[in-house]
Amino acid sequence: MDNNFRIGEIVVCINAKGRWYKLGKLKENEMYTVIGFNPYDGGLILNEVKSRWSGLKAYRADRFRKVDYAFSEKVLTATKPQKQENVHFKFRKSKLEILK
Repeated sequence: MDNNFRIGEIVVCINAKGRWYKLGKLKENEMYTVIGFNPYDGGLILNEVKSRWSGLKAYRADRFRKVDYAFSEKVLTATKPQKQENVHFKFRKSKLEILK
C-alpha cells in the first residue's frame, strides 16, 4: 500500500478510535513524527508512540494527515496580538491618570 508520507514528516492523528483493541497512547489531533514504514501494509512507524498490535509498531496511514503549514501560518498571523500604543501610568495620591 502506497502513501504520500515521508520519513521525518510531522503528521496529525485524525482517527484514534480502536475497534475491539486499544491504540496505546495515540490521541486524536496530536502531532507525531514519522520515522519509518511497515513494508507489509504501509503503516506509519512513529517516534512518539508505538502500536502494541503491529509487529513493527506501526499505525495505519489512513489514521493521519499531513500538517497544513500554510493554514497554520495564516491562523498564527491572524491571532497574533497587534502592536499596542505605549501607555504610561502616573500615580497620584487619590486617582490614577492614564497618559498617552
